[in-house]
Amino acid sequence: MSAQGVSIIVERLLDLDLVRKGSKQRGRVGQPSTPIELNPEGAVSLGLFMRNDAAQFVVMDFTGRIVLDRLVTYDDPLSDATTQGLVDAAADIVEKADAQLWSRRIGIGVSARVSLLRSLSDLPRNRDSLLDSGTGKRLASSLSERFELPVYCVNDIRAACIAQIASDGANDAMTSLYLNVGETLGSGLILEGRLIGAENELPSSLHSLAVSGCQRASVEDFASFASLRNAVGSAGFDFQDQLDSGFGDTRIIFENWKRDAVSALADAIRAACATVPVERVFVGSCLNEADLTGFVNGLREAVKADTRAGILTPELSNCAIGLNARVLGTAMVPFFKAFGPAERTAASAGAGPMARRSAVA
Repeated sequence: MSAQGVSIIVERLLDLDLVRKGSKQRGRVGQPSTPIELNPEGAVSLGLFMRNDAAQFVVMDFTGRIVLDRLVTYDDPLSDATTQGLVDAAADIVEKADAQLWSRRIGIGVSARVSLLRSLSDLPRNRDSLLDSGTGKRLASSLSERFELPVYCVNDIRAACIAQIASDGANDAMTSLYLNVGETLGSGLILEGRLIGAENELPSSLHSLAVSGCQRASVEDFASFASLRNAVGSAGFDFQDQLDSGFGDTRIIFENWKRDAVSALADAIRAACATVPVERVFVGSCLNEADLTGFVNGLREAVKADTRAGILTPELSNCAIGLNARVLGTAMVPFFKAFGPAERTAASAGAGPMARRSAVA
């Protein structure tokens, strides 16, 4: 673009308070340069990440910083009482937000595991809009009506992938695979900085890949906590206690699970790399840092050991965003919808808005 064209766009963004001028950089040839940066108070979003037993709210500014957060527990995520409680909690946390910042609100992101979203929506799998009937409709429409904002609903793995994309802007042309090892196995393919697949489904189905030699067994059967939880329980220990303590009393059980999980995941990663040129694999989990690092190291060696000639061997690492990836991504969805390039917006965010956009958007 010409300097004049860039100047016109920047001036418009400055007028909208979406960006601001930084400190002048001196000491170079010619006139001092003025960097342009995002204005943290230029836009704000509300994120709601739902689990089966609790929901986490976050208020996020335009630079991705969490300015407020709250955890709300409940017994039944599908009950009317929970729906009303979540709407009231959202209103309460908004009241505590800076009024000037909240005046720049652009939307609300809601995320949950696919199974929970389906339970909330009770809709066919190919529908674009989630949380659109039953309790789900009451939750999404109530939030939208209460705050006069669009509500975007996505599954939690897609939300985590959005957070990964947002944190990796310098490498957004690379193809990456995101894996979340937890109660279920979540997988998402980020193709040259964009998510693929239907917006109301996981952005990858690698977790469903059949494991060679194991009748009716999938990668998820080995690489999720389900089998580990059963084994720990059969040994007479509480799974959550062992998870929190790094499996101090059940180390052998954990190592056996890790061996099988690594083997199954290595097959899935090789299958992905044989289909598209996956350059990086990020692994997230609620395992402690040492166990997750050991898991990733073992996975790296397993992938390298049996990668066929001509298939790209990806770089494997822990997800730098950590446990908050799904929460952060949930709050980022409105930003992607309002400000992302059109082709990325369609592929990266959730269902259609349930209300009009704000004036800022």
